Amino acid sequence: MHPLIPWSVAGLLSCAPLLSAQASPTTLALDGVRIIDVERSRSSAPRCVRIEDGRIARITHPGSRACQRDATVVSLADRYLMPGLIDMHAHLSLGPMVVRQDGDAIVMEALPDDAIAEHNAARLVGFGVTTIRNPAGDLAAAARYKARLADAALTGPESFDAGHVLNDAGLPGLATGVTTTDDVRRVVAEQVDAGADWIKLYTGLSPELLQAGIAAAHAHGRPAVAHLEEIAWTDALPMGLDGLVHLMPVSPDLLAPADAEGYVASRRPATFAFFEWWEHFDPDGAEADRLVAAFDQYRPVFDATLVAFHAAFVQDRDDSPYRRDAERYAHPRLLANWTDFFTFAIGWEPADFERARAIWPKVQRMAARLYATGARMTLGTDMSNPWIAPGVSLHHEMALLAEAGVPNAHILRAGTASAADALGAGDRLGRVAVGHEADLLVLDGDPLADLAHVRDARAVVLDGRYLDRAALSALRGEE
Repeated sequence: MHPLIPWSVAGLLSCAPLLSAQASPTTLALDGVRIIDVERSRSSAPRCVRIEDGRIARITHPGSRACQRDATVVSLADRYLMPGLIDMHAHLSLGPMVVRQDGDAIVMEALPDDAIAEHNAARLVGFGVTTIRNPAGDLAAAARYKARLADAALTGPESFDAGHVLNDAGLPGLATGVTTTDDVRRVVAEQVDAGADWIKLYTGLSPELLQAGIAAAHAHGRPAVAHLEEIAWTDALPMGLDGLVHLMPVSPDLLAPADAEGYVASRRPATFAFFEWWEHFDPDGAEADRLVAAFDQYRPVFDATLVAFHAAFVQDRDDSPYRRDAERYAHPRLLANWTDFFTFAIGWEPADFERARAIWPKVQRMAARLYATGARMTLGTDMSNPWIAPGVSLHHEMALLAEAGVPNAHILRAGTASAADALGAGDRLGRVAVGHEADLLVLDGDPLADLAHVRDARAVVLDGRYLDRAALSALRGEE
């Protein structure tokens, strides 16, 4: 959500035809592959992985008859196999942010768009993303997507969905306004009845309403995740909050008293806080230590979405990689919206971009510190917001974390096993293990050594269906 408002198969040993994205799963044997254990940061000796009915049925020594019997065999000697990626912050169906006049009122809205959802879904898979957490949107649109996915009418990742965020003011397509604890309980119940997998709480809530939202979510057996600004993370986590999003903890209460006073006195509204707050924050100071300690104690699920902010900080540059990728992979309606109107740097002057880029090393340092805690660290992109193109942006997020000093092994775990556990699906997703769903990436090189191998996957196995480089290129719209 808006941080403010809201491959031909050359190695086939059999003569079986190439599996299309919509084909029914068949029995596969991925032979000779080295399995990446994302939790122990190591790769295995060559193995044969047998996939039946969309699940991993057997892992044996290479060339095993038990693995290859009656299967389509793919020879993958010297290749690597890892779990499919999970983007924990992907707005699947989010449409353009628009402003319109409704009588005497000016209305801002971002309505769901099924065509955009289908476009995003294909490109996500094309870049190896097999599962997403959809962090705020229309639950009816989410249900339509799931129905089309179940009917094999489209190719896309499994989605875990939240409804509209709960905020102090409504925004059609994104936020539901609540003013009382009764409002909070009613909206949470309605979202659960409509299929919400989790509840998202937003920046405008008071501490009382935030606490009510957490309690209501837990009463329905749902986790509560929040995007916070004025309420300090260190105050929200003891309330029982399950997760936080965005490495922009811009509350004055997270600054030392003298720094908080200076920040409050000089700050401007809207997204200027993205750099102005950091100008007053020391990522190695006592307040940062307090934040790290809270992450260790309360272990929130956390996605930093560095890419969303870095894209804003460099959007004035003609050589921005995010702009280039958006032009290639984003839905045309979203691209037009970002080009004509909606960005996270509305009103910024050249000096503001320079100030934003100057504080980036602080953001990197804090990311490295938080990703070294005992918190449940995951990966997210804020996909469908300005310059955040589907799929490819998750690889930018991984690269940004690596540049910040987060070890490759931690990044891979955050984007697979840790994310699956955070979704309550670690018993079936996020690992290469017998009984787990066959959502997998086949790579030409070891991702523990170089994350670039993950972006340039040789194949994606989606629900047991083998998608080679040619199929992936088609899903990315590169034909």
